[in-house]
Amino acid sequence: MSEEEEDGSDGELANQTGALDHGSTKSEYAKHWTNRAGQDTELPPDDVDVKSEWVGTTVYLPPSLRDELNLLFQEYKYECNRHGDVDLEKLRHFYPLIVALGVERLEKTDPEDLPPLLSYIAGEYE
Repeated sequence: MSEEEEDGSDGELANQTGALDHGSTKSEYAKHWTNRAGQDTELPPDDVDVKSEWVGTTVYLPPSLRDELNLLFQEYKYECNRHGDVDLEKLRHFYPLIVALGVERLEKTDPEDLPPLLSYIAGEYE
């Protein structure tokens, strides 16, 4: 992790108030991402029933992190509706996007940098 990332000045970990900085997410991330293995992954067409065709995964989150996630979804859904870009759906678009961006971020993180990140999450959301 670079010195800029360690101190949080790039805004990705936390802003001045300690809240996650949502920054300016580019729309191409919602449609396409590439993992470390170089495999391209596309979101399914609208006619795919994600509940029956995808694998369900249960995630347990502290209440404050779950609340932040729900608020973030509502904010992005509102903005997407306002701009007419996409009808953002939680299961089809939002959760895969959150996981894909998290995977990309973790793939770029050195294992020795995980303890400070885990401490940040524990302090911020538990």
